[in-house]
Amino acid sequence: MKQVHRIHFFSYKSAFLFFCFMLILNLVLNPILYGFGIDKELSLFLVNTIGISACLVLILVFIEGKFKEKKKSGQLFLLLLLLNGLICFSILYG
Repeated sequence: MKQVHRIHFFSYKSAFLFFCFMLILNLVLNPILYGFGIDKELSLFLVNTIGISACLVLILVFIEGKFKEKKKSGQLFLLLLLLNGLICFSILYG
């Protein structure tokens, strides 16, 4: 019988790219948003919520090749966006 893994694991290379991408996003976009007059907490919330969701989906689709359908990757992005938004909001404002 074929096993189906519900949790998506990815390689060390993908984890390294994820952390580098998030570091660069935080170092570049947070000062820019803060320069436009957006509060530091709000810019952290926006950059990390959208960045984590987009980066995870991009890694799973393009590097790991886990999803072949655009609909599933879009659903994953929206789910991650919702969960990351709740987690980041509770960390920053809770």
